[in-house]
Amino acid sequence: MHAWSCAALLLVAHGLLPSKAMANDGNPNVEEAILEHYDEWRGTRHKLGGTSHAGVDCSSFIQKLYEKHFGIELPRSSREQMQLGTTVDKSNLRTGDLLFFRTGPTLKHVAVYIGNNRFLHVSTRRGVMLSDLDESYWRKRFLKAQRLM
Repeated sequence: MHAWSCAALLLVAHGLLPSKAMANDGNPNVEEAILEHYDEWRGTRHKLGGTSHAGVDCSSFIQKLYEKHFGIELPRSSREQMQLGTTVDKSNLRTGDLLFFRTGPTLKHVAVYIGNNRFLHVSTRRGVMLSDLDESYWRKRFLKAQRLM
């Protein structure tokens, strides 16, 4: 069987991801790695400062994704992660780009883009989940995107 995860197959079946992975200029491995990470962490609740399956916050979740699947060590905080890579226009996003949102006066939320306007992140209410950039909550709070790969 192809290395697609169960989550990837479900997303394709529901039309949330294209059936041909065109992640990161045609590299399906990036998309597969992100969806594998989703499979591993799905159901994990949010915990501020958390770094494990008992509870994780957004920056730790992204830090673990990049280290495990791409061999890239990221700083622990979203503010520090926001300073890395190259800024990318929202209209030019690729799978694997980091997305940053202003969720409070000083709070920054980080997520990873998976394509088709969807992203993977840790919600404070629903834990590890997929969301859509067109949802009004996220559209209003989008700050910027950074490309690390």
